[in-house]
Amino acid sequence: MQTTGSLKPNQFIKSIQKFFKSLPPLAWAVALMFIFFAIVEPNFFNATNLLNIARRGSQLWMIATMATLILISGGIDLSLGAVLSFSGAVLALLLRAGVGAAWAILAAILSGALVGAINGFLVSIFKLPAFIVTLGTMNVFAGLAIYLTYPGAIFISNPAVVAIGSTNILGLPVPIWVGLITFIVSYIVLHHTSFGRNLVAVGQNKTGAHLSGVNVTKTTWMIFIYAGTIAAIAGVVLASRIQSADPTIGVGWEFEAVAASIMGGTLRGQGKGNITNTIVGVVLILGLRNGLNMMGVPVMWRTAIVGLFLLAGIVFDVSMRRRDKAC
Repeated sequence: MQTTGSLKPNQFIKSIQKFFKSLPPLAWAVALMFIFFAIVEPNFFNATNLLNIARRGSQLWMIATMATLILISGGIDLSLGAVLSFSGAVLALLLRAGVGAAWAILAAILSGALVGAINGFLVSIFKLPAFIVTLGTMNVFAGLAIYLTYPGAIFISNPAVVAIGSTNILGLPVPIWVGLITFIVSYIVLHHTSFGRNLVAVGQNKTGAHLSGVNVTKTTWMIFIYAGTIAAIAGVVLASRIQSADPTIGVGWEFEAVAASIMGGTLRGQGKGNITNTIVGVVLILGLRNGLNMMGVPVMWRTAIVGLFLLAGIVFDVSMRRRDKAC
């Protein structure tokens, strides 16, 4: 007969095993990548470097979290990177016009919510494919960002705005805190609210969700508005951190966000996904870019290598899940 004392170690071991099984397969690739860079570049694990990675990557984390939620709902949003650029352009333009920091930030965030509302309206009311809708709005608002900042990037010197990207709270930069808060709020929404349950239900089966009493139209519309709002907040944080509004800064972010989501185990149209596992994909992208940069790899090759790794990571993750499902 086992005693209570002997059961506790077994329960602990089972908990550890359950935790490792819950990790996406790509987590091991990330671990190997970090070990490689730690050997090749001893300063890779320097606290300053890791903090720099987290500060720079917090905005991608925010975008990837939104991409995951949209994928869970059965949709996709390719306009997130354009919203990031557009909101930064709105912020900088208003500041240059003499508008106060608070009002300029609010307007920039609302601009992202507006894009999300347009996406959600066209997808939920007109039943247009999310891929086509967001591909269109991506180009429209990316073009508007270029128009608003013509002939080039607008520099930001407002102290209140600059402080967002340069101030530390409890030893951590504000951008990291914003990313953490976004994650926590999104986690609560997904796992502990009726809206989150509806979101999953819509992603699994829209017809079934509708017959169960879920307002599919409202749920779809609201998740796009939420995603656009968070993408705009990420754009404000990024603009404050680099102290300028670059109209091309968000190019490619939407694809990296979707890739990070898929590598984290989220599959579109199945109502399955985990924003916690999305972190694995984000860490892979950030760590790979930083490590290659420290090794002195040229920019053009860095971009190609990251792209190849993302493609390989998605293929590997999807293949592993198909194998597990077949077993």
